Amino acid sequence: MWRRDTVLVGPSEFAAVKQRVMGESSPSDGHDLDGMAIDFDVYLWHSPMITEVAVHLTGDTDSLIMTTCRTAPGYPTLEIAAELERIWLRDLRYRHLEVHMITANRRAVRLDAVTQIAPDDFYVTAAIVAETARPATGEATG
Repeated sequence: MWRRDTVLVGPSEFAAVKQRVMGESSPSDGHDLDGMAIDFDVYLWHSPMITEVAVHLTGDTDSLIMTTCRTAPGYPTLEIAAELERIWLRDLRYRHLEVHMITANRRAVRLDAVTQIAPDDFYVTAAIVAETARPATGEATG
C-alpha cells in the first residue's frame, strides 16, 4: 500500500524517516502516550489471531511503546504480518504521517513504526512483536 502518508519501507529507509521525524519534533508523553498504549492493548486483543498482549511504555524515544503478543496456533507468518499491519494502519497510527517496517522469522513477526499526529507536532515510535505459537512438546511440527 503506497500512499503519501502511509509507507511500508525497508530498514534503511525506515531508519532515515524515523530519525528525521524524531529530530524535527517531540515525543508523545503524558495522557496522549498513555492513551496510545491503551489503544495498542485494546485493538490487538480484538484480533482472533492474538491470544496474549503485553504493552509497555519504555521511556526510550527510539521505541516509546513496546508490545509483545502471542499468536494462536495455525496462522502462517504472512497472515500474522498482514494482521499486524492491518491493525496498525486502521486503528493505531496517526493520520498525518506513518512509516512502518515488518520483519519476520520462524518465531516472531515484528512491526516497527513511527507516526506523527500533525506537522511539527508530537510523534510515537513503537514496536509490536507477535511471537508465533509453537506446537506443544511431542506434537508433530508438520
